[in-house]
Amino acid sequence: MKRLLHINASPRGARSRSGTISGQVLAGLSAANPALVVETIDLFDADLPPFDVQAIEGRYGLLMGTPVPPEQAAAWDQLRSLAEHFRSFDGWLMSVPMWNFGLPYRLKHYIDLITHPGMTFRNDAAGNVEGLAAGRTAIIVAASAMPFGTMPEIDGLDFQLSYLSAWLGFIGVTDIHAVRVAGTFGPDDAVAAAMAKAAAEADALVAQLSARAAAV
Repeated sequence: MKRLLHINASPRGARSRSGTISGQVLAGLSAANPALVVETIDLFDADLPPFDVQAIEGRYGLLMGTPVPPEQAAAWDQLRSLAEHFRSFDGWLMSVPMWNFGLPYRLKHYIDLITHPGMTFRNDAAGNVEGLAAGRTAIIVAASAMPFGTMPEIDGLDFQLSYLSAWLGFIGVTDIHAVRVAGTFGPDDAVAAAMAKAAAEADALVAQLSARAAAV
């Protein structure tokens, strides 16, 4: 991996649990590969374009191969630029807190902006979907107040990690790794234990990825 995009979906800065563990992953990967170039996009600070009527109507026109008005074409130029930027990286590290069993709205907004035919996937003549982001590595640091991954009876409420894994698979990514930070709400000792467990998993993942890179 030469270039890594860190997609930060938490607005909490230094208080972010997912951000803390992602920082550990970044430090480990950078130590193992000093040439690694890391770029961070803080979604709550990023100037993301709206996905509004111009983009939506333009989408249908472009899919049908019909001319679109200049304002719709301009909206799609922005989306193509975002998707090309996303696809220009060898891997992505996603810092993601759970909000209401799912994703922060800014991350869903970003995904909606870049997930379109010809940008991150395409359909062949038979209607089969081919992901255009294949061959990359994705690391998801998923934080949640509830202890998902340890209580099967609640795992059906996880629309965070399950959604991201499904979306990444749809755009062609098969090398997906996840570190859970759960649960992050409760007595101090319970939260500390969850953070320690996530930190150990992060170190193990860094060691695994570094060893794999060294063997290539």
